Formats: sequence, C-alpha cells, structure tokens
Amino acid sequence: MASTLFFNGQLLVTPATVSKIDDTAMNPTNDTSGSYLALLGISAGGQPNTVLSFGSAAEAATTLISGDLCTAVQKAFAPSDDTNAPSTVYAIRVGSATASSLSLADVNGAAALVVQGTDYGLQTNQIKVKIETGTDSGKKITVQSGSSYYSGDDIGQQAFTLQYTGSAATATLSITGTALTIAAPVGTVLATVDLNSYSTYGQVIDYLNTLGNLSAILVASSEDLVALNGLDAVTGQDIKSAAFTVTGDLEAALTWFNSAASGSFVTATRPAGSFARLANLAFTYLAGGSTPAVLTQDWSNAFTTLQTVDVQWIVPLSPTPAIWAMADAHCSYMSTTGRRERRAFVGPASGTTQASVLTLPKALNSDRTALCWPGYYDYDANSNLVLYPPYFTAVCVAAAFAGSDPGVAMTNKTLTLRGLEVSPRNPTDTDRLIQAGVLCLESTAAGYKVVRSVTTWLASNNYYRCEVSVGRATDYTARSVRDALDVLRGQKATSLTLARAIAITESTLRLLAKPEPAGLAVLAGDATNPAYKGITASLDGDVLSVSFQCSPVIPVNFIPITISLVPYSGTATA
Repeated sequence: MASTLFFNGQLLVTPATVSKIDDTAMNPTNDTSGSYLALLGISAGGQPNTVLSFGSAAEAATTLISGDLCTAVQKAFAPSDDTNAPSTVYAIRVGSATASSLSLADVNGAAALVVQGTDYGLQTNQIKVKIETGTDSGKKITVQSGSSYYSGDDIGQQAFTLQYTGSAATATLSITGTALTIAAPVGTVLATVDLNSYSTYGQVIDYLNTLGNLSAILVASSEDLVALNGLDAVTGQDIKSAAFTVTGDLEAALTWFNSAASGSFVTATRPAGSFARLANLAFTYLAGGSTPAVLTQDWSNAFTTLQTVDVQWIVPLSPTPAIWAMADAHCSYMSTTGRRERRAFVGPASGTTQASVLTLPKALNSDRTALCWPGYYDYDANSNLVLYPPYFTAVCVAAAFAGSDPGVAMTNKTLTLRGLEVSPRNPTDTDRLIQAGVLCLESTAAGYKVVRSVTTWLASNNYYRCEVSVGRATDYTARSVRDALDVLRGQKATSLTLARAIAITESTLRLLAKPEPAGLAVLAGDATNPAYKGITASLDGDVLSVSFQCSPVIPVNFIPITISLVPYSGTATA
C-alpha cells in the first residue's frame, strides 16, 4: 500500500506540498484580569441584586438616584490625584425593592397590556399613564413621572384594506391572534389564514389575492411588519359593503411603550390571548412599587450575585462586622474555588473612636480584607461639607487601587478629601493603628494620605499577607500564568506540551517583570537575583504540573539614613 501523511487534520495520499499556520504565539500578553471595583450598598434606584456597570459618575446618578451606593460610585471616579480612577465601577443594589405596574384594558375590558416601571422602589408609584383617542388614528399615549412626561400621538399601524368583491350577499371578517377567517355569505367559511404560516403582512396579502373575489391592498410601509400577533382582533366585521382597514394598533402601542419615545420610564408586555385594541384611560398611577427594609439575607444574596462578575476589589457599604465577614468569606471563596482573586475594603460607622477601631481588625484577621479609618469630610451634590463614614474611606482606597497598576501600594498616596474626621498623630497613633491591622489616613502638609496600605492580617508580618499591594501583585501573577496556560487544557500530553508550558510561563513572567511602560513591573529582580526562576513542568498521566519561583514587588515603607560624623581637623597660619 502506498504511504500516506496525516497533516493538519487531513490524510494526504496524493503527493502535495502543504502548509499550516501555528498562531498560538501571537496571543497578546497584556493585561488579562483587569482591575475592576465593585460596590455593594443601598440606593433609591436601580434594579436590586443585579450587577450594574457604570463608566462615569453621571451614569450612576441617573440610575441609582440617591443613597450610599449612588454617592460611593460617584466618589470612586475621583479617589486620588496620585492615581487614575477605575475605568468601570460595578454596583449591586442590596435589597428586595419591587417595581410598580399597571394593567391596561382593551375595548372588551380584558387585559391588553401590562405596563411596568423600569426602576424599582417606592418612587416608581409616581409614574402615571393616560390613553386617549389619537388625533387622526390609533391612540395618544402619555407617560409621566413627576414633572417629566412623554407623549406620542396617532400611535397605531394600518396594515391593509380588505373587501369582498364576489356575488355573495354578505361577507364578514374575523381576526384572532393566530388566524384570519373570511365568511361569504355569513356562516359559510370562504377562507381561513393561519397567521403562524406567514411572517409578514405582505405574505398574507399575497395569499389573500390568490383566492379570488377579494381585494387586499397593503398600506404603505407595512409590507415587512410581522403578521403573527400583530393584527387587532375583530369579530364579524362587514367587508361586503365597503373595504375595511385591518390594523395593528395594539402592537404599535406595545412598541411605543418599549421605545425611547416613552421616556424609558416603563416597559410593556402583552398577556397571552391579548389581541384587541386599547381602551381609553384617564391618568392612572402605577402601583405596587416597594422598598422593604434591607435584611442580612439581602446582603448574602448580593455577594452571591457578585460571583458572576470578574472584579478584583470590593467594598460593602456597611459599618456592620457581620457584613464584613461575608465580604471576607466571599473574597476567600472567589480567590480559591472561584479562581477570580479579589480583595475587600471595609470601614466602621462615623464616630468610631481610635480606641474602638483598634479592636476591630482582630475579628477579621484576614489577608484579603483591609479595614479603613477614619472617616472624611467632602462636599456633597449641594456643595455642603458632609462627614462621610470610614466605609466611604474604604471606597476611596479601593478605587485608587483599581485605578493603579498591579503591585502599586497606596502607602503615602493622597486621597481627594476635604478633611479627616479624626487626625491620627504620626507616629504615636499610626504605629498602634498599623500594628493593630488598621489601614489609616493622616493629615500632612502635602494632603490627606494613606499611612500604610495594610490588611487586617495579624498572625505574622509576611509581606504577602500584610501588604495589600504585595497580595495583589501575587494574585495578578497567579491569574496571568493560569490564564495563559489554560490553552493547554485538552491538548495531547506529550513532551512538546511540556515545552510549550515552560515557554508560555516564561513569556508571561517576563512581561510581568519588565519595568513600565513596556511591562507591568509586578515582579522585581536583577541579573543577580532574577524576578523569576526555576520554571519546571512535569506530566503525570493527565496532570500537567508547572512550578516556578518569583518575587512580587514590595513597597518601600522605610528609608533609614545613616550619617557618619567625623571631627574636623586642620591647621591655620597667620
């Protein structure tokens, strides 16, 4: 038998010169995990227990309206003059607020449309709807919330005209959501059109005009409109004495409610079996919107929801230690089982004294959670100087971290504040606070600064566990290498795979060790003490093991200066 060659997924029998392209080395080796901030808290607006993303403070104000969560997201976009702001801030409204709704009746008194507020909470009960006869056709619909209102006139859709032209003395038309039936004379079915079989009005017209004794004429611009559920219901409509205009006014009203033309205050749905036109309605308020008190379970639900988004920094806007414990447990789970490393920042209520705050980190004692203190003063939206609690300080620190390169410490970085609730003395107070695991601020001539960005870990002085930035650099390294090597999952377990594993790991670590701006400077080293070394890979059955040693960057916390004094000696002559 002649020889063959299996190459690039093909069995070659006929002699040929073939090629393939291996583009695996062309994958970009830039930032793989990002640096995103998530805030959890209470607000007046926004869908609860849902991940909301914002790219600016203005977006947050429009959606969240007011409350801690709204204010915190806005602050997160301007945390520090020494760092950038996060590109995206994620927010989860904690609670079980509900939306208001209103059932709109059809001309027969049945439910035609159900209108629901797009926001959630008590304020949605202020939305009202009015339905009137259109000036020329269809309906005039108005939606109002507070002093803002949107109105649309002549909301409707003329689909086509239909007239029976045969010899029968009578002819009628009946339409349901799924069928169009013509009787001529009354009681004798001439034709039944299954609307499930036709996707557009134009196709229905084409069919009707093949039956004979019927004149079906499309209204301009309606040819491509959807036929199924698009036509208004009629029963026994005379089509002998004059042409009848078939309409889709209910579908047009549904489309208007769900468009930007209605102001986006509401959305509408069509109940099953709803086919008749809307009845007129005086201004009527939506009802059922509620804002129940937030429960501990609501916080738990929010942390579960947060598992679905890839973030690296989180802040629960709560002074309650039980909520902090939830945040810490969430970070621990996501950094191991969840394979999405993240870290939390928390803070107590305003008025927490230094003596009290010194006792708080011990209960957490975590390398993934930092406790911030004290609170700060800043201007609110009305230009009033307001005291914000320490959990807002946590927002500033977390946002500054999210706006910085991996491995950058907040130590000695300024925050954009207008004052501190308490001004710890350096080093008298700051020594005690840092040793107790408190990430504290101080007032300096150059601004309000983070003294040292430490976690609440108290069991040792391990850099990885105590320094937030070192932990983040390590997280980033682990995530980058893990993501880069994932391409090998499912590949053949051969010596070539081992070589690829080492090459991928080395190229990833090389980027992490390069100084900015060419690299990320997450790892530090030199020719004598390299940033990484000892990369090994081994295969055992279906297990590919990779190991290496690396040196994550450590912040400069201390600068000892030694001055050698020597006595002056010299001679003098007159």
